[in-house]
Amino acid sequence: MTDASQIIVSPAFVMPVEKKLVEAVKKIKAKTDPQGPYELLVVGLPLLLNGKEGDMAIEARKFAQLLEQEFQLPVVLWDERLTSAQAERLMKDDDRTRKQRAQSIDTLAATLILQNYLDAKFIRKQQI
Repeated sequence: MTDASQIIVSPAFVMPVEKKLVEAVKKIKAKTDPQGPYELLVVGLPLLLNGKEGDMAIEARKFAQLLEQEFQLPVVLWDERLTSAQAERLMKDDDRTRKQRAQSIDTLAATLILQNYLDAKFIRKQQI
């Protein structure tokens, strides 16, 4: 989530992976409703390193569609390439053990995806 000025990003909650996308969306909706209102949702798009879409990108698009239907909000798909590697580097610099990094890498990667989106949005505004 981000603050009202859309500058600071912080994780809202951690959720175990769901095999069924519909169940994941329902759980997200249940955890987020009290924290609204929302402007839009950002979903990481796991492109291949060559920029093409693989199976995981197709799943991310399905997930985004379900979120859009459930929340009745626009969903932005944002390139998430190398965010896990970036998160790993940041945590190594923080002297965390491998086990500690594994427990929080997805949360940090998701935070980085939203921060990257907001940074790009800010840069576009500055160029106008």
